[in-house]
Amino acid sequence: VGVMGPWTCDPLLAQALPEVASRLAVTRLNRDPRLNKGYWWDAVVLTEACQTPQAVTGLLNAERYATGLVGPLNPATCGAAGLLATAWNKPLVSWACLGDVEGLDTLVTPMPEPAGVLHVVLRFFRWAHVAVLAAPQDLWREVGHGLAQELRARGLPVTVVAAVGVQEDEASEALRRVQKADGVRVVVMCMHSVLLGGEEQRVLLEKAEDLGMADGTYVFIPYDALTYPLPYRRVSYPVLANNTKLRRAYDAVLTVTIDSPDVTFHEALRQAKEAYEIPAHINPTQV
Repeated sequence: VGVMGPWTCDPLLAQALPEVASRLAVTRLNRDPRLNKGYWWDAVVLTEACQTPQAVTGLLNAERYATGLVGPLNPATCGAAGLLATAWNKPLVSWACLGDVEGLDTLVTPMPEPAGVLHVVLRFFRWAHVAVLAAPQDLWREVGHGLAQELRARGLPVTVVAAVGVQEDEASEALRRVQKADGVRVVVMCMHSVLLGGEEQRVLLEKAEDLGMADGTYVFIPYDALTYPLPYRRVSYPVLANNTKLRRAYDAVLTVTIDSPDVTFHEALRQAKEAYEIPAHINPTQV
């Protein structure tokens, strides 16, 4: 199985340890005859360029040694990767692809589409007008534009789509656009969660507090938490404990994430370390 990223283009994704995760997955798969069906599984992490136009070039040699593909994280590369996988008759298992792309006969979606989940939440609360603010990196810009298209296709007016970096003036300019837009109620943040170290989201939320936008007038929804189970039970996040302004701003954040009722991420990581399935020196707060 080829595991697509990109993994090296981003300081947080670089800490995701895809080699360790892939090895853990195939080890457990090979141990379970109910799942492996007599096959021996292995995984290889594919190298990818950081820029979207070059991202699929690392995939071209995968036909020779990959029976299937997991990824990519960048929705803009789904079309090209999906066409290659279809031509090779290999499954492409991706949780990041946005929308239905024609001709991708081997694309497998392993979880509810994040845009669909977000649409259900917005419809439940009767929030229609949406702004999408994305980090400036290729990955997040593509997520932001793809999400805006998906929400518009579902009948929701997305009136602001903007990139926001770590500079305060960028955050201020984007938030003032949101304030000027007519009827915006929800701001979807397509960037790394501040709870995991995302600087763009920290600057954005702190500036929202400065502008009085965290008083309940606007709801801020992190997009990334829709794609993985963000630990929320019996867990503390130092970034909130050590930053009063951010903690006040975080009252305006609505987190929608995947539930993990049996075991949290940190508990699962601890169990894997105790079973010597992953290196003992791995720090849960850095993965």
